[in-house]
Amino acid sequence: MDIDKLIEALQSVGGLEEIQSKRISTTELPAQLYLRMVIASLATKKSITNCTSTALETYTIRNEEKHLAEIKLQAAAAGMGIEDYLADALAKRLL
Repeated sequence: MDIDKLIEALQSVGGLEEIQSKRISTTELPAQLYLRMVIASLATKKSITNCTSTALETYTIRNEEKHLAEIKLQAAAAGMGIEDYLADALAKRLL
């Protein structure tokens, strides 16, 4: 996937600014998971927000190939290139 092409496609639909201002919130976390985040925060001397950000980054990196393979299938089914498919899907979700 060409990330620069995706950024251009997002700019053309007006979605890039929306993405840059997005912040993630979560549903209520199970006590066990929240306590694990607090313990990680204490151990690393980082905020819970930083630990959550690191966890999200780790998840997306570890699963990137699997997610990209699924997106390729979805884009092909829609008859679109990957970047155009993602730009369209992201615009629908965010705008």
